[in-house]
Amino acid sequence: MALVIYDMDETLLDADCSTLWIEYLIEQGMADRDEILQKEKQLMQDYYQGNLKVEDYVTMQLKPTIGLSFEELEPHLERYVAEKIRPVIRQQARTNIARHKEQGDRCLIISASTEFLIQPIARELGIEDIIGIEIEIEQGRITGNISGIPSYQEGKVTRLEKWLSLNTENMNNSWFYSDSHNDRPLLEKVTNPVAVNADEKLSRLATANGWLQVCWQ
Repeated sequence: MALVIYDMDETLLDADCSTLWIEYLIEQGMADRDEILQKEKQLMQDYYQGNLKVEDYVTMQLKPTIGLSFEELEPHLERYVAEKIRPVIRQQARTNIARHKEQGDRCLIISASTEFLIQPIARELGIEDIIGIEIEIEQGRITGNISGIPSYQEGKVTRLEKWLSLNTENMNNSWFYSDSHNDRPLLEKVTNPVAVNADEKLSRLATANGWLQVCWQ
């Protein structure tokens, strides 16, 4: 049995779940279109260049939901998954997850998106274990701030090491599937790094290191 780790955005999904959540909030009248789209576009450019300060993105994403509880968000999350996420799940991602599970492997999603978005998507994919950006909750309501170490770049390794210490798992024969050069620190930690629909920087890195490269539809 091996630990199989998946990035989520642009890997399991043919999209970014945070961008789709922002689109959903706009459609529901919960966010100002012009203000949030301009800011999101700027921050995503920073992400693709590897320069994103992830706290800035999460602060922007959470602004429309400050003061809400998870109970109040739940109906929105169910609709968001049905309308925005199911259509963009890569079929070959579903197939890959099923194959690993048949082999007795343990599947884990580790993403730089927020955990409250990852959780319902993971359920849709049949994956129980997740690591994502945790957000601060006070008196049961969203404050708009990050809690703890964000699972982004080196932070993915830090958060995974903590997760391993709390679970009966190790990195022997481990896998990590990702599309992004931002995940280089974790790709270099696993036994079997796989570049999925890789960005240009990751494709060059995978070629230089002889990593498996695949294209999922």
